Amino acid sequence: MRQENIQDCSMELLYLSDEDTHFHQDIEILYIVEGETAVKEGETYRLGKDDIAVINSNQPHAYSSARNTIAFRILIPYRTFRKLIREEYFIFCCNSVLYTSRDDRDLRILIETLLLQYLNMEHADLSEIASLLFQIIHKLTADYRMDRDSLKIYLKEHMSEKIDRILNYINHYYYEPLSLTDVAAHFQVSETYLSRYFKKKTGQNFINYLNEVRIENAALELRGTDASITNIAMDSGFSTPSVLNRYFKKKYGITPSEYRKQIEESVKNDAMKIEKVEEVRKSLYDRIEKRIQDSAVKEVTINVRWGYIPWMNPNKIIDIGEASVVCEAAIQEHILFLREVLSIRYIRIWNLFSEKFMISTDFSGRNFNFESLDRIFDFFVQNKIPLFLDLGKRNRVIMAGHDNELYSVNMQYNLKTIEEWKNLLEHLMKHLVRRYDKHVLSQWIFEFPWNKEPYYSQDYRYLDAYEAGWRIVKSNLGSSKIAGIDPHGGIDEEQFRETVHELSVRGILPEIFTIKIFVDSTHQMMGERTFQSGSDYLYARQFIEKIRGILEEEGQTYQMCISEWSNSLSNRNIVQDSCARGTYIIKFILSIWKTADMIGFWHGSDAVDIFYDSRKLIYGGGGLLTKDGIKKPSFYAFEFLNKLGGHVLKIGNNYIVTRDSTQRIVCLCFNHREYSYYYYMKKENEHFNLSKIFQSEEKELVEFTVEELDDNKEYMIKEEVINSSSGSIQNEWQLLSNQEELGKEEIQYLKNICIPKIYIRHVRSEDRRICLFQNFDAV
Repeated sequence: MRQENIQDCSMELLYLSDEDTHFHQDIEILYIVEGETAVKEGETYRLGKDDIAVINSNQPHAYSSARNTIAFRILIPYRTFRKLIREEYFIFCCNSVLYTSRDDRDLRILIETLLLQYLNMEHADLSEIASLLFQIIHKLTADYRMDRDSLKIYLKEHMSEKIDRILNYINHYYYEPLSLTDVAAHFQVSETYLSRYFKKKTGQNFINYLNEVRIENAALELRGTDASITNIAMDSGFSTPSVLNRYFKKKYGITPSEYRKQIEESVKNDAMKIEKVEEVRKSLYDRIEKRIQDSAVKEVTINVRWGYIPWMNPNKIIDIGEASVVCEAAIQEHILFLREVLSIRYIRIWNLFSEKFMISTDFSGRNFNFESLDRIFDFFVQNKIPLFLDLGKRNRVIMAGHDNELYSVNMQYNLKTIEEWKNLLEHLMKHLVRRYDKHVLSQWIFEFPWNKEPYYSQDYRYLDAYEAGWRIVKSNLGSSKIAGIDPHGGIDEEQFRETVHELSVRGILPEIFTIKIFVDSTHQMMGERTFQSGSDYLYARQFIEKIRGILEEEGQTYQMCISEWSNSLSNRNIVQDSCARGTYIIKFILSIWKTADMIGFWHGSDAVDIFYDSRKLIYGGGGLLTKDGIKKPSFYAFEFLNKLGGHVLKIGNNYIVTRDSTQRIVCLCFNHREYSYYYYMKKENEHFNLSKIFQSEEKELVEFTVEELDDNKEYMIKEEVINSSSGSIQNEWQLLSNQEELGKEEIQYLKNICIPKIYIRHVRSEDRRICLFQNFDAV
């Protein structure tokens, strides 16, 4: 259909054809009405029906579209955004395929409403169309604009050289009477220097490049608008139409008028028939009405031929806690079970130098007794489990809630000097080398985190303690990996930067950088930015991106590891035993999985949280297993994530669909709810009823359409379900009247029934597709 222009913005419903790599100054919003297209924009991804993508200004991109793919394309001038935002650089992170943690429903309804107005252009109120365009601009600016810290990192990565900034400046201001003098003045260099530098970097002189950009823009306007040649010349930065004609004919071999006629002829051949337009209009009316009236129902289309994004499960670590608890038979049993079923790579423990182990009475001497530690290490070595050893000092703590310690005690020896720290660590490393095979030890990770508690008391500096640890481990086990820095919440950005730089100068940066992320704790490094209810994964991503940006300034290779994370620090919160925690785990992992190489969950078993108040079967402990080894819904969250295939077909706000090597399709769905205001009115350990602490009790309705299957073939659909009526320990215990003391028979009964409920059905494909309607309870 005809391209329409309102408030300098253009919009068009078109059959999306293949387009070679190109770029333009305008911000492009692409909405797929029917069909699919592969977009190459750095990485390649596929957009299907209802998907939205925003192509940022001057971002090279190309399209490879399936036949008869229909798209609605909106082009908004960069200068329009710049006037409204009042900033020179901005990036929008809006892509329903790549940024799946966002809910795009509001933006989608705005775009579809605008499309309806476009289809009724003859009778439309132009002020209403202008209003919709500005609502879309506001929505993008308010909800999808990259934050300033992330933008700094982006500009550093993509505009690290001066030539990148110069080209970006030209691409943004080409329509003005731009000269070499203007650009040289802006970048505070001489004209002679800029001219030589530009020619060296681009292979052409300044004026030729500027005219290339202007001609590209002119060609875009000739293709998409009915503006006069004179106006297009002025809009593109040419002084007169004759100047445009001369340069345009030199590039394309024809005049702008002849070029427009060719485009108009090709458009006539590809014109959308009236019947098709009416079909799109009716479909939009139905779709918008359905979304507005029943916003809970979601339609998801899955094409089994997709799968460009590899799924890499980052859940490689389970935190157990104090080294001393590993001596307990129940803990060992739980460790073996978790490692086998969840395919965990590392078990992470800390406080190796506990007074419980009676290691020494003189840490400056030579007499050390590591027998108690040997029993712990032997267990892991015999069962071929690599260790992630946190060698920092920390209190033994049981948290009832944020800033609410139920129990806290220092169990580690209090070393006085760095020499005692070095002596203790040197003796431990030599002992390990004598006792165990070096190949086994080379698989362990030795971590020196930046905890609040110091490694020693006199003249303490974290940097010195870390360096001593790094050099001692490397001198004894050169192939073992070192982890750190894991800054505690009181470390600000300046301190972190200085420490990282100093470690880089000394050549002792860790191979694995670690951080902790808990929903109810913040970091000074993030300034005024804090966790917000329901969006803590966004805070987590921003925190990781900030850390990465600082580290990459040092030009080092490293792995990023979230060594500890959970929805709460509390080990006395009923949410920890519920299905709601399982949905949180899945949502968090799907939101940040691309940003971290390894993730460690706090923690594996409630058996580490036993205290005077833990007589009950469950008591809000933070483990994946109860103290009796019964699997909680949070355990199944990890097990379900572990069953995903290696290729992502689609990710949404409440689902991920993958394909494995056997071509089996695995879909993981969940109905995650945010906390209500009532949750924050009480302390975490004061809640005894889940019904009031969430914003919604609504079910999630999703209609999955799986396409490109074998036609007329029977498929088996297997469902595994965990919810309040199927497999939840919290709900099953209620049916036993929340009896505090249970016998072995009752505990075994709960172990047997706290498992997913399984359904199997058979569906035959029609027209190479099957439709599945799923109803997910608010768990």
